[in-house]
Amino acid sequence: MNNISLQAEIDKALESFKKAEYQNTINILENLEEKSTNFLICWYLGHSYFRIYNYTLATKYIKQSIKLKSPDELNQIFLGEILLETNQYEDALVLFNNVLKINKKNINALFKVAKINLEFGKLKLSEHYYNEIINYEPNNYEAIYELIRINKKYLTSDLIKNLKNHNNFYANLILAENDKNLKNFEGEINNLIIGHKEYLKTKKKAASQEFNYFTNLLPQFTKKVKNIDVNLSCDLRPIFIMGLPRSGTTLVEQIINSSDFIHLDGQETGIMGKVFFSEKIIANYDDINLNTNFSYKKKDLENLQKLILNQYKQIGISDTKAYFTDKSLENLLYIDILSKVFPNAKFVYCRRNNIANLLGIIKVFLPNILWSHSLDKILSMFALYENKLNEIIQEKKIHIKVIQLEELTNDPVNVSKKLFKFLKLNWKDEYLTSMLKNQKSIRTLSNIQVRNKINKHDLKYLDNYLPILKKINNLI
Repeated sequence: MNNISLQAEIDKALESFKKAEYQNTINILENLEEKSTNFLICWYLGHSYFRIYNYTLATKYIKQSIKLKSPDELNQIFLGEILLETNQYEDALVLFNNVLKINKKNINALFKVAKINLEFGKLKLSEHYYNEIINYEPNNYEAIYELIRINKKYLTSDLIKNLKNHNNFYANLILAENDKNLKNFEGEINNLIIGHKEYLKTKKKAASQEFNYFTNLLPQFTKKVKNIDVNLSCDLRPIFIMGLPRSGTTLVEQIINSSDFIHLDGQETGIMGKVFFSEKIIANYDDINLNTNFSYKKKDLENLQKLILNQYKQIGISDTKAYFTDKSLENLLYIDILSKVFPNAKFVYCRRNNIANLLGIIKVFLPNILWSHSLDKILSMFALYENKLNEIIQEKKIHIKVIQLEELTNDPVNVSKKLFKFLKLNWKDEYLTSMLKNQKSIRTLSNIQVRNKINKHDLKYLDNYLPILKKINNLI
């Protein structure tokens, strides 16, 4: 193949990639790979496989592109990102540090190293790297916000003065935190709402598709799956911890993972969403009516099981008799599928006072949960989750344990004992202590909080917010 025709085919593949037609991009580039050693072919193959969550092939092709070109900043960072998705933290950290040896001012690499250290509870190291970012980019408000999470000393009056004229989501979060400290709760809520609205402006189409998927298309799909009369076999013993964001799922997972019986904590794997997206099980997220090639037969469910198990295998969960946790919050909406795919599964649902939960969501930045940036959508999702939970309890076909966060924090020993009895795991009082010494990665916004002693959830603070929330679209 001559250079002109090769470039034409590469350009064709790149156009397909830009349209998010990843499988078509792969088809074009894998055909070219046999005829050329152009590093771009491997580079975009790696990116395409990454977009459909095939981390094994993504790793293979990015490593090939590095061999063909060089271990530069861009490709080492991307390879590190792939390794993070498969829980290979140490190898990823090596790559990010290699990048910093090439360029100590690489902001992306600094963020990655800071975040990894934060997730492992190494606050001093994380603080150091976030400060490095500020040295090079004084107005990097994301780094400043993370520093404030680590230590409130970074929330200074000079910082607040500088933020007044900036329209940035993290700036609004910082201003809101300052208002809370000043007991200006209305100012806090207003800053949070403004910040969420600004972020949502950049995600309109994706937010609409996500909401339609969860509230309309997926319920249509799972309703039909419920009627499949089939028993699949699988020895894996997952413990699915579900609930709304900020409802206590991270705390519950950490308590369960303190047990001697849990081999792996999957944390928020997002496995179901990855399988549905990569395999296009639901064809069009813009449609009102469900469009799928899934025929709701035994063979379809068996194939779906294989796809799900393969995704778990990529993140290191393959022991056929292993207990493991998965706290993907949206799994409640997939529970009718999961209960068939994993006959030995246990399901735990975390609940929290609704107003406290609402405030918990709007006070943080959840970039990958787009409905969390709209008050109306948050309330709709509250109703969706509650209705689904009530349906499960009433039907009595799937056994589910409900944990109320306030009850757990008020009486952690007894509530935890009952939880372990439901899971059929032996309880030891020392688990609550050993949980505080956890050296594992915690990849959620609760990663600092859950390493501390469990404190009672006093709901008196809600009195400060109830009058404000009543003014906003009659929220309560």
